[in-house]
Amino acid sequence: MSVKTKKWLHDTIEKLSDSDIEKLQKHIESLFMKSILSKKGISNTEGIPNPEPAGKPKKILAAINKSHQVTKEDADALLQSIREGEIPVRFDSVFDKLTGKN
Repeated sequence: MSVKTKKWLHDTIEKLSDSDIEKLQKHIESLFMKSILSKKGISNTEGIPNPEPAGKPKKILAAINKSHQVTKEDADALLQSIREGEIPVRFDSVFDKLTGKN
């Protein structure tokens, strides 16, 4: 797909309403599912329901794209918690204890 075609596709999708985007997504998922089934030798793909995504993808995407205001204190507290939860690295070995090396 050329860059020009990709840009046209992105621009066109951006103009769609949320409900049209959902319909497009379901249609693409259905085509994908039918493609997989046909590769496996299943020829009767009629009546295969459009797969519904599990969970709430719109809400997840909205949360990811939301700007989160994190203070320096919050970040420091998170980093401190990570440091406290780390397992210390040990370089000694049980085999050293068995051979008398230590």
